[in-house]
Amino acid sequence: MRRIALSLAAACALTGCAVSNTPYPRPITTTIAPPLQNLPNIYASAPRAPLHSELFACNAYGSNLGLIGQRGEATNYTPYIDTPAGPLLRNPTEIACLSSGFGYRDTASGGGRQHNGVDLANHDGGFIYAAADGWIVVADYRNGYGNFIEIDHGNGVRTRYGHMAEFDSNLRSGVRVTAGEPIGRMGMTGNATGVHLHYEVLVDGLLVDPLNYGAPRPYVTTPVTQTYQEPLPVAPLEPDAAAPAPAPTSQTYPEPVRLQRPD
Repeated sequence: MRRIALSLAAACALTGCAVSNTPYPRPITTTIAPPLQNLPNIYASAPRAPLHSELFACNAYGSNLGLIGQRGEATNYTPYIDTPAGPLLRNPTEIACLSSGFGYRDTASGGGRQHNGVDLANHDGGFIYAAADGWIVVADYRNGYGNFIEIDHGNGVRTRYGHMAEFDSNLRSGVRVTAGEPIGRMGMTGNATGVHLHYEVLVDGLLVDPLNYGAPRPYVTTPVTQTYQEPLPVAPLEPDAAAPAPAPTSQTYPEPVRLQRPD
């Protein structure tokens, strides 16, 4: 009887865990496998990065999206980030939408935390590209970042790419990459709930907003402070008393010639 009672108690405990509504995400421990022999490297033949003229929000209720226009476009978006190392791609993906921006954002549990980059999402995945010329600092699996790459672009500028499904197995510390070169594919490794790229930009060791940093200054016109319905009278110029009078001229002009109509 005692054994039966203990079995029933254990069953009841497992049942309680099964019906719990607490969301516990399953940890993802994907790592980069070595390349298979005699298979082509897809990154060697992949097209280079497209230049996106616009970036659209994935939905209207995302976090930290910034200013969104009537068509759903990020109004502050420009294709390049102006940095001390030169221009960086602001959207280094094959195709994606903006699902979350930079800064403090609310969480599902009601609290909030700092989000140190922008999330560029595409549930179908796609290639990720180097934002500019540089050298690989890290190409590895990094806890919450999942499959992770960091690139040093010089002059104190670095970019980071997280949650990738995979990255080019030829990339390692010290390898040089060029602007727009494919480096990996979008995924949801590490602490991610959907397929996206977590993109960070650092300048002199400080994380900056990839969506708004280095944007050109907006053109601002001089505001009109007064309007006039009638033309303004112009005061006549007063003669300058100190100025000498013009000297009389001795030049003469001939009389005008009067033309006659021929008969």
